[in-house]
Amino acid sequence: MADQIPAQIKSMAAMQAKEHVQAYEYPPKPLAKLDADVRVTYTGVCATDQHMIDNDWGLSRFPLVPGHEVVGHVIAVGSGVTELKVGDVVGLGAQCQACGECENCLDGIDNLCPERKFTYFENTVDETGEHIHHGGFSSYLRTDSRYLFKIPDGYGEQYVGPLMCGGLTVAAPLYEYAGNCWDLKGKRVGIVGIGGLGHMAIQFAAKMGADTYAVSRGTSKKAFCEQLGATGFIDSSDPDSMAANAGKLHYLLFCVSGGNIDLNNYVGLMRPYGTLHFVGVPDQVDNFTLMPFMFGRLTLSSSPIGSSQQMRAMLDFAAANDIKPIIEEFTHSTANDAIQKLRDGTIRFRAVLKNDLI
Repeated sequence: MADQIPAQIKSMAAMQAKEHVQAYEYPPKPLAKLDADVRVTYTGVCATDQHMIDNDWGLSRFPLVPGHEVVGHVIAVGSGVTELKVGDVVGLGAQCQACGECENCLDGIDNLCPERKFTYFENTVDETGEHIHHGGFSSYLRTDSRYLFKIPDGYGEQYVGPLMCGGLTVAAPLYEYAGNCWDLKGKRVGIVGIGGLGHMAIQFAAKMGADTYAVSRGTSKKAFCEQLGATGFIDSSDPDSMAANAGKLHYLLFCVSGGNIDLNNYVGLMRPYGTLHFVGVPDQVDNFTLMPFMFGRLTLSSSPIGSSQQMRAMLDFAAANDIKPIIEEFTHSTANDAIQKLRDGTIRFRAVLKNDLI
């Protein structure tokens, strides 16, 4: 197997919006002093990849090489890299660069840096110039080493990808709610939407010691949620189930992407000073009225990916507590099969591509 980055990197790219991905090659950018070269082993497939392929948000550029849940092995480093060495197993998430100098970066919230760069949304900048940054549907990556994160020893590489975006996205707000630690004992936490995000959120909340309630339409997932660690189940389509759990939850994490959310249907579940927090992006939020929030002293909030510090903490916590996504494995060359299952809603629960392009 090659131990250096090739002159042309093999990848899978969408050439136009809504098209299937196909074989595509591109040259690596010049090696900057803080860059590292990575031989990709696995890449997760996220709902964002589908949205970007379809240009649903108007942010896409083509050819588009998706993938922002990447794991691989370091095969070379730039002259200024001190935190990584050849042979390290590392992950790359949705963010590939930040300025490192602004108030947000210095305050440890580099995920909110005004100059942050997303893994295949934007160009990165370094002493070699400005360059297109492609995603993880690639055989290799050359990227800023400061946004490569070491994977704890012994954690299976096939499970890493979904943690790099989805896992961080659900763990970071729970970590913040706990006061920047992993202790939620004495709190009752609800998880809405038991899919790609929600099945990981249940594991994190339960391992943090929260009384964890899965909130889902119908009861078909009740036993499964209990296996993940849920101690309670609320059927959001059953008025009796909702009434029986009124005023119970301190924190409610919405992990639903797409569709419509009737917010008023969930407000009654909350204790005074409770928080309703969105990490999924519904197509529409219906029936938001201020009065129930005002008189319940409730908070409505949302968040994107977490910070670098939260990423490191999340990876260590997941490894120490055996938190793993449930995955279906494909290959880079069969990425269209994975994307179609994502579109159909039949993936259980995260698609992961094994690199077969080398």
